[in-house]
Amino acid sequence: MLVQPYGRVLSFVGLVAVSCVGVLYARPAHADVYVYVPGPPPPPPPRAVYYYPVAPPPPPPREASHALVIGVDVEGAVPVNIPQSSDGNNLKGGGGIKLRVGEQIRLGRGIRLIPELGYGYDHLFANDDAGNSYSWDMNRVFGGVRLSSGRWLVPVLYAHAGYGWRASGDPNVPNEGGLALDAGGALDLRVIPHFGIGAHLEYSTIAAGSYAPDWVALGLHADITF
Repeated sequence: MLVQPYGRVLSFVGLVAVSCVGVLYARPAHADVYVYVPGPPPPPPPRAVYYYPVAPPPPPPREASHALVIGVDVEGAVPVNIPQSSDGNNLKGGGGIKLRVGEQIRLGRGIRLIPELGYGYDHLFANDDAGNSYSWDMNRVFGGVRLSSGRWLVPVLYAHAGYGWRASGDPNVPNEGGLALDAGGALDLRVIPHFGIGAHLEYSTIAAGSYAPDWVALGLHADITF
């Protein structure tokens, strides 16, 4: 009869012992704590790069439709068709210079027309049978036109008319004047803007009495366009 109370006591003691062992070996409970630490800021966006189309090189400057042109010619002169005077005065070669001013007018397709005015001076050497020197000095004022076409290498045609006079120290050749004419051609090189150089060949005459001077001129010239 005493077994049942002891059994309950032993059961209780066993339960307590098991509970104590469970408490001793049980892991302590803990809570996980997460602390948020902000990271480094994001890098800035890449710098915008703008690409602009490359503009083509500008075209060469166009010539104005109207422009002032000033020119100078330096040339050698060879007399032709001049009769010999009674004292045997023979004309030799010589030289001269011309000054020109005109208005260049562009007609399109590289064609230029230049009405111009000018002055020319030519000197021809002469001597007679006795060795006396009687040189001729020829002056003329003229007006005319030049016609050219092209950009770099420019052919030119021109003609002038005006008044000329001849002065000579030869007593057998009176000083006279009359109609002055010339016509010729040139080839210009224009690689510098507003500037051209070239060579020309022309035939000139002054209707000055019975000893009208005719000559062929070959020379160089330069023009400036403003």
